[in-house]
Amino acid sequence: MAKTKRSGEKSHIGMKLIFRVAIVMFVIICAVAFIKTQNSIIERKRELAALEEKVETLTAQNEELADIIESDDIGRYMEKIAVEQNGYAYPDERRYYDTSHN
Repeated sequence: MAKTKRSGEKSHIGMKLIFRVAIVMFVIICAVAFIKTQNSIIERKRELAALEEKVETLTAQNEELADIIESDDIGRYMEKIAVEQNGYAYPDERRYYDTSHN
């Protein structure tokens, strides 16, 4: 009978060891998941800030376009587009470009 008690004690000790290892592994996995979640939250906050900045820019552009539409001054709008986006200039206007960086 003494042998069966010892083998029972050994299996009981083995089960405790397995249980402890399982708990340690569970804690490690939870810690890794927590860190990954925190990093994901930080990344999403950065994306949100960038999107909010873009929304502000687009809102300002929309307000400017709404003002132009309300004033029925399409000539001013066309002039603005020609100068800013297409590089047109007035006949008596002089433009200077910095070519020293080329």
